[in-house]
Amino acid sequence: MRATAEYATAKIAVWWDMKDCPIPEDYDASLIRQSLEGAFMERGYSGPVSITAYGDQTKTPGYILEGLSYTGVSVAHTRSESIKYVMHRDMVERRGQNPPPATMMIISDEVQGVFDWDLPRLQQRTLYNLFLAYSVEPLLHI
Repeated sequence: MRATAEYATAKIAVWWDMKDCPIPEDYDASLIRQSLEGAFMERGYSGPVSITAYGDQTKTPGYILEGLSYTGVSVAHTRSESIKYVMHRDMVERRGQNPPPATMMIISDEVQGVFDWDLPRLQQRTLYNLFLAYSVEPLLHI
């Protein structure tokens, strides 16, 4: 989806579930920001990007955490069973502080349950632009 004028320079927030969508072992974590920003730029989005990675960071190798932190990716230590809840809470809080137009991206293999009731409403009733990224076939089609 190509950015329309109202979204081209708007803020972009990314919420990333590292449990469901971990960094591949052979991928340099310090390239995550560059990769995401590049993908947005290819579609005409040039607004400031904030990225938060959620997961049990005691299970994440130190070199990955360093690579993420080095490029300004926020790392949120969250118990595995609470990741979706904390992501959703942060998403709602961000929406309250950043009115549309804005772009939001959720990176997770499981949007069903915590997100499925909110995402369709978000798409239909607000001016937020929404991207979903996943490594498997999604359970929810918007």
